[in-house]
Amino acid sequence: MAQKDPQEIIRESEALIARVKQQLGETDEFFRSQGLDPEKARDVIAKNTGEKEAAEAQAQFKADMEAIDREVAEEAARASFATPARASTGKKPRFMV
Repeated sequence: MAQKDPQEIIRESEALIARVKQQLGETDEFFRSQGLDPEKARDVIAKNTGEKEAAEAQAQFKADMEAIDREVAEEAARASFATPARASTGKKPRFMV
């Protein structure tokens, strides 16, 4: 995996933020299509989410982050052992007889 330059990372981050905003908008549209007020629906969901659910979500998040860290470390290890591509030396010399 090639190293990404900072500008590429920023572009990917901005694209991810835009996608999340779009998905939040789609969620609001879903609530409205079901005849619900999005703010009230979020309030009810927040009230019905207790300590157990929050702890479970936190545990899942932590497991996901550990898996990501492990994957990044594995990829870095693979990249460190990868043989670099050789530069082309051009055509082989042909001996004339």
